[in-house]
Amino acid sequence: MTKFLGRASVLVLAALAMAATPQTAFAQKKDDKPAPLKFSKKVQPILAKAQKAQQSEDQQGALAFLDEADAVADKNADDAYMIAMMRLNSAIALKDNALLEKSLQGALDTGRIDPEEAVKFHRNLGALALQRNDFGKALAEFDQVLAADPSDTQLMVEVAELERRQGQDQKAIATINKAIAAKAAAGEKADESWYRRVLAIAYDKSLAPEVAAGSEALLAAYPSATNWRDALVIYREASKVDDQANLDVMRLMRANGALTGERDYVEYAQTAILGGFPGEAKEVLDEGIAQGALQASTPAVKEMLDSVNSKVASDKASLAGLEKEAAAARNGRAAMGTADAYLGYGDYAKAAALYRLALEKGDVDTDAANTRLGFALAKTGDRAGADAAFAAVTTAPRAQLAKYYTLWADNQG
Repeated sequence: MTKFLGRASVLVLAALAMAATPQTAFAQKKDDKPAPLKFSKKVQPILAKAQKAQQSEDQQGALAFLDEADAVADKNADDAYMIAMMRLNSAIALKDNALLEKSLQGALDTGRIDPEEAVKFHRNLGALALQRNDFGKALAEFDQVLAADPSDTQLMVEVAELERRQGQDQKAIATINKAIAAKAAAGEKADESWYRRVLAIAYDKSLAPEVAAGSEALLAAYPSATNWRDALVIYREASKVDDQANLDVMRLMRANGALTGERDYVEYAQTAILGGFPGEAKEVLDEGIAQGALQASTPAVKEMLDSVNSKVASDKASLAGLEKEAAAARNGRAAMGTADAYLGYGDYAKAAALYRLALEKGDVDTDAANTRLGFALAKTGDRAGADAAFAAVTTAPRAQLAKYYTLWADNQG
């Protein structure tokens, strides 16, 4: 935000040239043709005295003359314009921000400032108001700037921060999103920090719809491992997912390289073990060790490894029989359990076939089945099938998770 304050000084320096000799001063019109300012007979000699005082660096004397000119009852708009512009000269010389603000506003009030320059005046009025912590005034001035120049996306983002500080959180989010959209319309990509700011504001204020939309937008634009982890951790905390849904959250974290540190790998492995998926737990533990996140000699890790290693062979050997039982069963529960096991071993084609069988036979959690079916199909390259499966997940909290899975699939090419 401090950059605005610098712009104020630049503007006032430019005003020095505009506050020319009263007898020969000109105003700029929209057609760029200079039009001479016409001062009243009473005011013109006073302005000449004020200018002479300024040239002698007698700013207080100049201001006294300008106040005298300002007090003339029948002064015209050109008089008022020049009084304001000459006050700018004195304000910059005296480093008097209050006078500077008064002069900028006075110049605007004359109606003699062309639209392009008026934008600069409003911008600097906003900067000066911001400097004295008058956020309401600053917002009002910056809104004027944006109304005239809706392409100023950086200002939009800074205005959004002001709105947040004023407690207008949803408006702040909308303003940043407007800036992001403006960038896209111009064929440019918005800064990652803008997306993250939307998510941070929404999360801080527990704005669930905005959290969902903000995280999706962030992941679509910047699908980094860090962003995936942040989005999924926020989702998991807000949704209070059960172990089965948490398992799918961690599967998606892993698919995006977003598992970090011992805690993530241990939690994933423990959840898989509790779910009856030793093969998946073993893969996760082995990966954690390979990544340096886990130490095989650590008692807890060693215990889990010993447990799953003793079960993997028999578990794999049982799958063919379980598959037959699932086909003969009256409901889809056996098919679902067997599909989960195949998914854990990375046999996505068989997992997908069994999830479809589970959904056909029924009596299963259809949202969980479709989430995993979509994951398995995406892994086999069946993007259309994956999209259809994810779209079939319609109940909270899994509906949002399915949207994240769809975003992940988008990044698989």
